[in-house]
Order: sequence, then C-alpha cells, then structure tokens
Amino acid sequence: WAQRRRARAEQRARRRRAVMIVVPAVLVVLLLSLRGIASFYTDKLWFESLGLESVWTTALGTRVSLWLLGAGIFFGLCWSNLAIAERLAPVFRPVGPADDLIERYHDLVGRRSGQVRLAMTVLLTVMFGSSLAGSWQEWLLFRNRVPFGQVDATFGVDIGFYVFQLPFLTAALAWLFSAVLVILFAVAAAHVLNGGIRLHAPRDRATPQVKAHLSVLLALLALVQGLRYWVGRYELTLSTRGTVDGATYTVSNVELRSTYLLVMIAMVACGLFIANIWRRGWSLPVMAVGLWVFVAALAGGLVPTFVQRFRVEPSESSMEARYIANNI
Repeated sequence: WAQRRRARAEQRARRRRAVMIVVPAVLVVLLLSLRGIASFYTDKLWFESLGLESVWTTALGTRVSLWLLGAGIFFGLCWSNLAIAERLAPVFRPVGPADDLIERYHDLVGRRSGQVRLAMTVLLTVMFGSSLAGSWQEWLLFRNRVPFGQVDATFGVDIGFYVFQLPFLTAALAWLFSAVLVILFAVAAAHVLNGGIRLHAPRDRATPQVKAHLSVLLALLALVQGLRYWVGRYELTLSTRGTVDGATYTVSNVELRSTYLLVMIAMVACGLFIANIWRRGWSLPVMAVGLWVFVAALAGGLVPTFVQRFRVEPSESSMEARYIANNI
C-alpha cells in the first residue's frame, strides 16, 4: 500500500511538472502568435465584407494542404533516414579521447533513442518541411493553368508555361533540394553520434555502411540539382543581362549551353556517388564536385560577362537584332 501511494505521488508530481512546463510554453506561443492571429481574423472579415469568402477559404485550404503535404514528405524522408542511421550504428563504438561527449550522450539518452529521433524529426519538419506552403499562389496558378496559344522564340513552349507552371516547378524543386540537404546534415550528425563516423580517426573515418548511406543521399542531392538546372533553363527567357530583357545572344549561345553542361555534370556526379558505394575513399566524387563548382563559377558569371563585353557589345546592333525582335 505504501509503495502504491508513493507511485501515485510520483505520478502526480510528474504531471505537475509537465503542466508547469507545457502551460508556460503554450502561453508564450500564443503571445508570439497574437499578431498573426489578428491578421488572420482581419483578412477573414475583410473578404466576408466583400462577399468573397470563397477566395479566402480557397487560399487557406491551399496553404493547409501544401503544409500537410510538405510536412508529410519531409517527415517520412527524415524519419526513415534517421532510423536507417540508427540501424547502421556499429555494435561496439570505438572509444577514444575525443569520444567522451558521444559516450555521455548515449548514457543520457539510453533506451530513449526513438523518442529523441521523433523529437528531432518533428522539430526539423516544423522548421523546414512545412515551408512548401509558402508556394500556395504558385500552386494555384499551376493547378488552373491554361494555354496562351502562342509559343516563345527560344524553346518553342507555350507562353502559358512560363506564367502558370514554371514558378511552381521552380519553387517545388528548390524546396526538395533544401529538404534533402537538411536531411543529409541531420543524418551525418546522427552517424557521428552513433559512432559510424569518427571525425578524429586517422583513417576509415566512416564505416562502409555509413559511407553507402551518405553516398545515396548525395546522389539524390545531385539528381535534384540536375533537375533544377533542366527546369531553370526556361528562366533564361526572362533574363535581364542584355540590352533588352529576354534570351539575348549571350544567354542563348553561352548561358544555355553552360546550363546543359551543368546538367550533364550533375548526372555524372550522381552516378559517381552511387559508384562510390563500392569504392574506397571519396576521390571520384570530390573530383566531380570540384569540376562542378569550377564550371558553375565560369558559366554563372565569368564567361557570359566576357562574351558580352568583348564580342557582343562591339557589334551589338547586328548580333542582337534577332533577339531584340523576339523581345518586341
């Protein structure tokens, strides 16, 4: 009986501590959200006064839907990769002078690693995963797209694509790239804490399983960036580099070809990251990334600027005539 009373007393004490932590946190969140709540309610009243409540509900429903979609995708990817990182943890962690902090972490976490993984996934999802909702206007344009019945002079694509589809495709791929990048850093940190990566080891700093896991994520990152280059080439028709807006001589003959080259390099890098699973070291991927950065620096500014300054500008009227006509 005495033990039961003590157990009940401990449960009540834990509940009181939980209430003392949760209630102030909720109050702080509410206080910080007052301005947003007021703006939200004011918008609702304003649209109702104009008889356009359906516009307000459509925008709100779209934001909520994209928030749930982005959060769900990010949560699934992050949770599964952190679970894989935990399963790939070595059974016996090497002990060294620089590993005391990791040992203290495991002593503190103990069997609560699943709860820590869940908390970390939820935190990252709230911070990064739900940001897709910010592209709700682009999604509404994408969903309600219509053709213009006229194509652009550079790619032969209906002009409606640039108005309705390109903005959302660009935003979605940028979100996916950021999500994979955040997950990559989170997984790398998890491998460090689990002992799969030893930063201070003289050699073999990562186990083969950890190396394979990171290589797959890096390959996915390269693949997404290649898709961003491929879709982003359409944005060259909106360039402001030349005398007139649009795809001028330099854009069409230098930047567009450089973009195709970057797509090829990204795909090669993706393949090298996959091949790196069965190779020792990281020499091939490092070389690919180095070449990638070098070409991106040249293609992004140096070469187009040089061509524009020393080839186009001396005979601009003749070289840009066709592109000025396209602009008009």
